[in-house]
Parts: sequence; C-alpha cells; structure tokens
Amino acid sequence: MFETRPDAAALFERFRSVDRAYLGASSALEIHAMIVMDAVNDVIVNMDDPEYVIDTLLATGKTHRRFDNFNTAIFWVSTTCCF
Repeated sequence: MFETRPDAAALFERFRSVDRAYLGASSALEIHAMIVMDAVNDVIVNMDDPEYVIDTLLATGKTHRRFDNFNTAIFWVSTTCCF
C-alpha cells in the first residue's frame, strides 16, 4: 500500500520517516499489521453475529478519528491493494 499509494502512507506518522526499503524490517509496521490482522480475524470468526461485527467495525473506525487528515477512503485503499 505504501508503494502504490504515497498519499495513504503519509497518514501513518510512525512510518513517514522510514525509507520504504526498510519498511519490511520495521517492528512498528509488524506490530501494526498484527493488530490489523487480529481485527480482521475477529470479524471473520464472528461473522455469524452481525451485531458484534458491526459494533466491532464501528468501534475500530471510531478509534481512527483521532488521527489528523484521516478519512474513510483509507480503509478502501488498504482492502483493494492488500487483501
């Protein structure tokens, strides 16, 4: 995503100053990826409980409101390039 969408990469404060060649070795990126994948897994595992899934996704979205310049389009960028 960072290679194909620099505008999206700019939203990730922790990774702005990291050379893209070294992102694969970034422990901060690895931790963030694990958190994202855990959230995706949680939603998939609980797909039979739509209320839980909706609440989880809404709560996740709300946690991202604190970031300056964040918009919902970033979620679509990550799903179309990465999944």
